[in-house]
Amino acid sequence: MANLVVGLALGGALLAQAASPALPATPADAGAWDAAIVRRAAALIPSPAQWDRASTGDCPAHAASVSLLCALSQAADEAAAGQPTMSDCRFHPTTHGWEGNCGPLFDEASIFSVTRAARATTGVWRKDATPREVWAGTMANAAAPVMYEARQLIGTLTTKKYTSRLVDYNNDPDRSFADLQTFFHLLEERVAANSAADLAKLTDGVEIEIYDAGSGVIRTYQGWFPVTGFSVDATAMHFQFDGKHQVPPNALDKEILERASTVITSDAVWNRADNRECPAAATTWSIYCAVERAMIEVTGGFNHRRPAGELVRQVVDERSAGRNYSHRMMDYNNDARTMIADVRSLFAEAIARIK
Repeated sequence: MANLVVGLALGGALLAQAASPALPATPADAGAWDAAIVRRAAALIPSPAQWDRASTGDCPAHAASVSLLCALSQAADEAAAGQPTMSDCRFHPTTHGWEGNCGPLFDEASIFSVTRAARATTGVWRKDATPREVWAGTMANAAAPVMYEARQLIGTLTTKKYTSRLVDYNNDPDRSFADLQTFFHLLEERVAANSAADLAKLTDGVEIEIYDAGSGVIRTYQGWFPVTGFSVDATAMHFQFDGKHQVPPNALDKEILERASTVITSDAVWNRADNRECPAAATTWSIYCAVERAMIEVTGGFNHRRPAGELVRQVVDERSAGRNYSHRMMDYNNDARTMIADVRSLFAEAIARIK
């Protein structure tokens, strides 16, 4: 065991000095990349003195000691740091469509997989134009299997029932530094073997719609962003997008919010216990479900990050400063301080901001 600990520490130190490996472009590339993240995490805790044995789950910058959770989080963040203002996306053809990445994006290394689609299923974006082509598929954070496999590994190493596996395993007084180093060694093996398969379960939807001159929009779980320079031929798909500035709401978004403002007409039809589930047969609606219903009715589909919804969240943020909501629309809706007049003025204010 002593030789294993020394070897892991030395390997981690060498990795820390080396240049970061290229971001993975396919799920098959993710295993080796994730294994490097695990080795970097191990290097962040090279001795018992630098191991935080009392983790709270928070990861303060420049801490003198590091927990298991924070080492894995920091290593993953470092591996995908440096998102540029314009993300450069390069995809290659596969037997199932197109795969590739856009460089560091949303503090992650996302692997995209898309195919040609007949239309955007999450609703029409514009009333004044029809896209010349639509591409749809998935995006997956290449580092996601690291945390997923870490939690699974804990379940194989102990029968203890932890509330928060990574935090509680780290803080368990029965765990030794040798146990921690063994954990990293086993985790490296797991991600190298399982990351590609894990990514198939850890995806978010993405849609790309292109109009004239190669411009358009990419719909991601972080928002909708403007696309430029789109081109595709037999060997390559290439485009750029501004991943730091979402597209503004348009005339159709205004129509959505005008429709949403008519859904909650009184306390009798206002759902004050929102859970962000919106059954079609509902007779009461929350703010979130009013927006969802309006999107479907106006555009033919729903997208959680459509600009209309993002604008409502922005207004909620401004109204609820300091309240520490987890889910802005839901928590504002359920807050006892929110009155029906606030709901009406929320939509009115959002509508007024769309020029």
